[in-house]
Amino acid sequence: MKFLSLRWKISGILVFSNLFLGIILVFIVNSTVTKSLESELIERGRTIAQDIAKYSAPQILDEDKVALKEIITNSQTSESVEYIIIHNFDLEILTDTYNGQVPDAIAQKNIENIDNYLVPEIINDPELKLECYDIIVPVEEGDLGYVRVGMKSEYIREQVSQPIESIIITILTVTLIGIIITYFLSNRILKPILYLTSRANEISTGKLEEQVSVKTNDEIKYLAEAVERLRESLNLALSRLKKHQTQRI
Repeated sequence: MKFLSLRWKISGILVFSNLFLGIILVFIVNSTVTKSLESELIERGRTIAQDIAKYSAPQILDEDKVALKEIITNSQTSESVEYIIIHNFDLEILTDTYNGQVPDAIAQKNIENIDNYLVPEIINDPELKLECYDIIVPVEEGDLGYVRVGMKSEYIREQVSQPIESIIITILTVTLIGIIITYFLSNRILKPILYLTSRANEISTGKLEEQVSVKTNDEIKYLAEAVERLRESLNLALSRLKKHQTQRI
């Protein structure tokens, strides 16, 4: 098995731990921010639709398309609004912000399903590069008609991209700082271990003159003291052996 330094093992573990936690953090923040903005966007669209439904009821009843057109034009001021459409009771389009050219993906959608009022569906038209939440609000409980407001899904992605980029940069910066700190801390922690490894190798080859000493206040200190006792024992044993051999001569 290929030898891998303990320093690199510890540094690698800490670095990859930072990266792993960073990836999880990005995922969690991205998911949380996206859901929050999605809810905010839907509520904003629902508020616009409710306001239109509230003030356009008489015009819908009279089918005053000019007045309805003015209402939806004034309401489409937010960059997150893709379209506004007003239907009468028979689901015919009275007015819209497409000037009568409503895309089929929007015009053909069934809006009578009550679930659509509670949880907006996403309308997707790849040809028109259209993707939006279709928010439907009934006018007078649907007795007069319906107001539909399309809120751009792309708006959410644009809003999410900015904080996510900042988070990624922050994580990379923290990871880089962590690598630097890890390098210095690993050197500080591993230096006495590497020293004891070197001295143990020297002792095994008979180099017993230099005293083993490290300046720590942890278990490494006890290890150094054990190695030092071993050195002294070997040194004493060798001295006795040499003295005994000298006496025999």
